[in-house]
Amino acid sequence: MSSEAFQPSLHPGNSSEKMPTLAPEADQKPKVAVIIVSFNSEPVIADCLHALLSSDYENIEVVVVDNGSRDRTRELVREKFPGVRLIQAGRNLGFAGGCNVGFEATDADIVVLLNDDAFVESDTISQMVSFLVSEPEAGVVGCKVLYPDGKKLQHAGAAILPNGLTRHYGYGQADQGQYDRVFDCAYVTGAAMAIRREVLEQLGPFDPGYYPAYYEEAEYCARVRRLGYRVVYLPTARVRHQESRGAKKGSFDFLRMYHSGRLRFVLKNFELPELLGFAKEELRWLFGYGLRHQARPLLVAYLRTLPKLGNILRARRRDWVRERINPKLVKSDIDFADSVFYNQLEGFSPILDWSGTRVRGVARKASFRLLAPDNPRSLGLALAASNGRRVRLCVLANGRRLAQVTLGDYLQTLRLPIPKSARSAIRGGLVRITLKLKEAEGLSRDGRPSVVVKRAWVQ
Repeated sequence: MSSEAFQPSLHPGNSSEKMPTLAPEADQKPKVAVIIVSFNSEPVIADCLHALLSSDYENIEVVVVDNGSRDRTRELVREKFPGVRLIQAGRNLGFAGGCNVGFEATDADIVVLLNDDAFVESDTISQMVSFLVSEPEAGVVGCKVLYPDGKKLQHAGAAILPNGLTRHYGYGQADQGQYDRVFDCAYVTGAAMAIRREVLEQLGPFDPGYYPAYYEEAEYCARVRRLGYRVVYLPTARVRHQESRGAKKGSFDFLRMYHSGRLRFVLKNFELPELLGFAKEELRWLFGYGLRHQARPLLVAYLRTLPKLGNILRARRRDWVRERINPKLVKSDIDFADSVFYNQLEGFSPILDWSGTRVRGVARKASFRLLAPDNPRSLGLALAASNGRRVRLCVLANGRRLAQVTLGDYLQTLRLPIPKSARSAIRGGLVRITLKLKEAEGLSRDGRPSVVVKRAWVQ
């Protein structure tokens, strides 16, 4: 359950040719299991379950995993909600550990994680299921999360900064529809997120090392994206959430857990160039902000992380090996680190021979090279028009026109088939991609149309 950072994406899914379907029969709705991890949840669990059981989605089971509550949470669930499946963990396993118990207890096609103090709208589950059914490349779907008044945003997708701090889009803003677009992002909050069954089967459970909470879902989303699935923010799925019902946000305990999770996340998931970037950004942040405001919890987090370094690195190797041997991983995926549209860094992979009028942007024309597999079938692009423009773009591969597409000012994933006649020329080598801007309409602050390229890959 990652939280908002204390200062101030798109990832296309690289699907294999055959994707498992959620429902074997057209008229059968996928089975959904909603997992709620409870701990001393008596004040909120009834409202959470009432809202959930008022859902308009029918093929659903509700699983409450109780992490050793010392209040009347278990009795309340048994007495007032006999149709809810209650599992007693016996002790506090943390959020990740509790979720893992729930994962093992269900064979549902889609698993939805929901905090005990989160209240779904009647169509929230239906919205997430419909999206996952219609978008087979989406592995995880998150919600628009609002405060209990339903007027102020808490989460509309999230980004990971270069030193591992998190940023929740829209945090604290009045909800005026500014985040009503579907887009891919670095991660979505575990307060309300849906996971596809085949993703769980391929990646396995959450890492229980994120104890008691924070960053477990951020890491899982990072692994989902490395596996080649999309992590998507879906604004039509709405949830109201109290936030940080346990440790008070900004308190010593909260910051200690947050930074301990952050350091584990960085050590497990950043590659060497990212770790170098982390060191530089961490020092800048520490001397500019962190040491003045969060010195004690930061010191405790660093001291507690050092003895665990060996275990963290072994867990890193376990998870990365699992993903690298998976056939869905496309190793030729190139991450364009700087996006002038989304200004959060999500990767540090090099760009091969980028040439354009500005870095990773297309004002009139740009080209770059991508590594092609032995049997190239399609070109994937994640890109957007910037500054409110709508533009028409021509895409060429080795000088051969693949398509002409129209883009809006939101991140889009394009998958353009490579004609058979062109495959032999690029098989197993480098293919030069050229992007030409043709037409533009709408307002632009700098007076020029432009396109931002976030990712590109050949598969």
